[in-house]
Amino acid sequence: MALLVTGIAQGRTLRAVTVDHGLRPEAAEEADQVAAFCDGAEVPHDTLQLHLEDGADLQARARQARYAALTEWARAHDLPVVLLGHTADDVAETLLMRLARGTGIDGLARMPARSGTAPTFVRPFLDLTRQRLRDHLTDLGIGWIEDPSNDDSRFERVRIRQHMQALDLDPLPLARSASALAEASRSLDLRAHDLAQCNLSVDGPDVLMPLDAVRHLLETEREQLRRLLAGAMAWIADRPRGPDLARLLGALEGEDRKWTLAGCLGTRERDALRLTREAGTCPPPELGADIWDRWHIDGPVSPTTSVGALGEDIARTPWRESGLPRASLLATPAIREQGELIAAPLAGMANGYGARLRGAPKPFT
Repeated sequence: MALLVTGIAQGRTLRAVTVDHGLRPEAAEEADQVAAFCDGAEVPHDTLQLHLEDGADLQARARQARYAALTEWARAHDLPVVLLGHTADDVAETLLMRLARGTGIDGLARMPARSGTAPTFVRPFLDLTRQRLRDHLTDLGIGWIEDPSNDDSRFERVRIRQHMQALDLDPLPLARSASALAEASRSLDLRAHDLAQCNLSVDGPDVLMPLDAVRHLLETEREQLRRLLAGAMAWIADRPRGPDLARLLGALEGEDRKWTLAGCLGTRERDALRLTREAGTCPPPELGADIWDRWHIDGPVSPTTSVGALGEDIARTPWRESGLPRASLLATPAIREQGELIAAPLAGMANGYGARLRGAPKPFT
């Protein structure tokens, strides 16, 4: 409600939306109350009806579904910006929740004031508390609706909120700490970008890093090594979680020559660490597609042509001529016609086809 009132006061062109998650029968009536307020203010209003099931990870599932619905709604109405009502309380609660999980700097950083494109989600109230917004609405003589789930102690966020109240913790200092951590995270990212330009190289589908650089960063800048590896692995397959990266750093300190993690295969070569896609984690073949995994396929594709991982069909290619390791080529694209291999562009069997990486040509560009 505070977002709506503020936007009206500023004379902005608005379209309001209420998301009904389908979890409470009262939610429909509450949405009607908001619609009536909007009608009186001559603001178009929509209600988005979701159908969530109660159960595990409800708040996370609700958040994911809500953002997806808001994105679709904004695009349908050609709205470039969606305003969200997150406050300093939300920032403080998230900080404490993640501290309890042992989260690193990036996870402790304040949520961004702006995120996403088409639409851009904007959070204008991150420096204001819920109580200040309530006081403002009270001064204007405008009521609001409290979601009863905000008092449901089944949810971790609610329990954190209750502990904050019991300890009389002011959310603003906590939110300022989260903001400072966001600035630190951005600085670390810039440093990681500079290190990547000097220490990461792309070899076909793989990322290479000199072992001398790995050893140096293990001793002097472990956080930067963690960021470099996370960026490289996300570019290759999936972004690893914090515990995964901790295990990887442990493996690098040991004598292991190969390991798998987050869809990647790591190999300690003579002078370099090689990260490649683990063939067993590749997506299944797709029929009639010119895009598969992280590759764009150039060449004739028919409805009966499939694109998938090369795998054991590598034995039918002159792969040694490519100069790439066999393990690296297993996860590269292969084109098949009715199940028969007809091309493997990176394994020396082009036959009129090519394969190029989609998106950024290398990590940290």
